[in-house]
Amino acid sequence: MKRKLTTIERLIDGNLTYRLVITGTLPVERLRTSLDRVQRKHPALRMLMREERDGLYYELDVAGPVPLRTATCTTEQDVAREIEREESAAFTLDEPQLRVAWLRTDHGGLLLITAAHRICDGMSVLIVAKELLSGLHREQPLLPYAPVSPLDIAGKSRSSAERKRRLVAAAINGLVSLVPPSRQALRRDPVRREWHADAALTSILKHRCRREQVSMHAALLAILDQALQAALGKRVPTRIDSPVDARRGRLSLLKDDTLFFGGGSFKIAVGRERGADLWARARDIYREMGEKIEQELQDIPDKYRFCEMLKPPSDGKVRSIVRLGDALSRNGNWNQFSFSNLGSIELLEPDAPFHLEEFSLSVRSFGVRVLGILAFSLHGRLRFVYVGEEQCMSLDEVDALERVFMELLREQVTRGERAVEPAGMLEVASE
Repeated sequence: MKRKLTTIERLIDGNLTYRLVITGTLPVERLRTSLDRVQRKHPALRMLMREERDGLYYELDVAGPVPLRTATCTTEQDVAREIEREESAAFTLDEPQLRVAWLRTDHGGLLLITAAHRICDGMSVLIVAKELLSGLHREQPLLPYAPVSPLDIAGKSRSSAERKRRLVAAAINGLVSLVPPSRQALRRDPVRREWHADAALTSILKHRCRREQVSMHAALLAILDQALQAALGKRVPTRIDSPVDARRGRLSLLKDDTLFFGGGSFKIAVGRERGADLWARARDIYREMGEKIEQELQDIPDKYRFCEMLKPPSDGKVRSIVRLGDALSRNGNWNQFSFSNLGSIELLEPDAPFHLEEFSLSVRSFGVRVLGILAFSLHGRLRFVYVGEEQCMSLDEVDALERVFMELLREQVTRGERAVEPAGMLEVASE
């Protein structure tokens, strides 16, 4: 069976790489067996892309085994080199859209799980990681499911606005046709930065959010809104884009353990007047989040259908559009900043014979520029990973954003508070 890639799948061109620091031994034979088991469950891992005269196609159940590579690293430089190799290599047409590397170190190892973003969002890679680790010490079967495409979710339109959408799409296609393609490769200088709130500060934030009756996600958006304005000044983006997890019964075709590239997002205006203090702003954002998430989930089918009315631009045209964004927008990303929330990272069962010491991740884009912060909690501490390119924010601006963000977090959260019980989780965006 084969199907043509949708426009949105064509445009999502990049890698997600998850880094799992493991204390203990992962036998390669068991890792291979568990990886094969995960691949048998998920249709997206059994597909290959084929290039035909009229575009790219997915062909189901023709992929070979998911690549598993092992290496021994004796120095930090060895580890950094192997990480860069995994993160920066684009997937080719003749390989599955997932690969795994196990880097042995003196105290255990680093497990790298890399997926093409066009088949996986951040929550999807967590599903893969959890199932992969579980299979190393359990024999519980994984149940395969039927492949799901954006067109399955879109369905057939019953809207009277369909004709208007086609006119808008035709206008966009006409404008894109006028964009000259560029053969010159884009300059990309990736920037990645990590920081965290300690367990005490994380606990205080969780307690304060409960008292103020807002989600932690809303509070962090309110802090990020202020931090972006203070750190970037005139170069501040106009909006924060926050992805939504469309699983958990929100879209009927996406079960909790389904791999998918994404489920929409909601946008928060930066610099909007929201209240006298941070918590008033957080409550305003919390209310706005609920309304926008509900509306976004209703709009997803129409948005997918609209995307299919658009002609995918060639790689050369994408490069030209990115350069246009570099020239016309304040941050090289069309004045947008992303904030993703993965929640609490819980990948191991209590009886696992190994320990997840650290977890982190990275995002690399081969098309449009990437710019944003990913948040999650692990071992009672709130973590933040900034991913971007120097073409969007300079190193000095990243330093300033990190500093101001943490200053605001400490100042606003700890004012009048005391340390409480360790935090157990960070609510995901749609909670």
